[in-house]
Amino acid sequence: MRVESLRETQSTEELVKLGFFTDVAKAIVSCKTLKQTLNEVMNQIGSIFCPRNWSLLLRHPRTGELTFTIVQGTAAEELEGKKVEKGQGIAGWIAENRVPLIIEDVSKDSRFDNTFDENSGFKTESIIGVPLISGGKVFGVIELINKLEGVRFNALDLKLLTTVTDFAAIAIEKAYYQAGIRRMANMDSLTKVYNRRYFQFYLTKEIERTKRGDVSLSLLFIDIDDFKKINDNFGHVAGDDVLLRITKVVSDSVRSSDLVFRYGGDEFVALLPNTSSEMAKLLKKRILANLKKTQEEIETGLSVTLSIGVYEAKGEDSRELLRFVDEDMYMQKFYKQEREVMDVAENIENELIEPGRLE
Repeated sequence: MRVESLRETQSTEELVKLGFFTDVAKAIVSCKTLKQTLNEVMNQIGSIFCPRNWSLLLRHPRTGELTFTIVQGTAAEELEGKKVEKGQGIAGWIAENRVPLIIEDVSKDSRFDNTFDENSGFKTESIIGVPLISGGKVFGVIELINKLEGVRFNALDLKLLTTVTDFAAIAIEKAYYQAGIRRMANMDSLTKVYNRRYFQFYLTKEIERTKRGDVSLSLLFIDIDDFKKINDNFGHVAGDDVLLRITKVVSDSVRSSDLVFRYGGDEFVALLPNTSSEMAKLLKKRILANLKKTQEEIETGLSVTLSIGVYEAKGEDSRELLRFVDEDMYMQKFYKQEREVMDVAENIENELIEPGRLE
């Protein structure tokens, strides 16, 4: 009777454990984005282990450097974004050796580095940490410091954390690949900037934001002049090179808060949040100035010019806004052609070579 009772108790405990890990796994894998997944992993760990401080550090694939990406608990603000050199401290050791680790008393372990304690004013006593591994490579470390009730972490804590981290690594890997697929769907394959499909989504989002608050929004509509002639005269390889170089000029000229999209074959759009028409015109001048500086790098004998339309949103919907900025761009192109016609000294020789070009 006692044996049966003991077996029933053990079975109940196993079911409770299984139910616990099932709930944790469901909570983690139900997240739809990489950011949500990382945050949920950390929330679950916080509720299970009750540490004073717990961190997710992501590892740079080339340098091996770790970054405190998500930090919760005591001294979180002081740690978030800080770098850990390859092999430095407990987290660095875990990443390099690829094994879980528990240290019940860090004062007795030579691997412990108190640099972050000194900078944050936090006192580390006990640590457990587990590597995050995908495809046989370590991409991060989860580290827990000090239990709330003052007791030290133990072997059971490490076993539980390792199990939870196995779930987490699978969910993070899945979210990462899903994010990559979405990014590829929203990105132009040649220039690696966002494509027209994503532009439509983002423009609608930004227009709604301007309507909710007193914020400005401007657009630059950028067209490569006579791009068909570049392809016809120099070939499509040269044309692709021009597209890549123009992408770099535009991307390097705008601010980090701005977004660049390839709108069509030879057309780009720069979306400029919190930007007035005057500020947008300054960015236009910067793009043209930078293009002029790099003109010699594009290709000997190949002259590339841009027509850039500028328009600040005034409550229009996305279709109207695009029409207005497109009209401004074509107006710029018309003025260029008009100047070409009027400048006889510059163009009479070309007209003799290409009869009817200016008709």
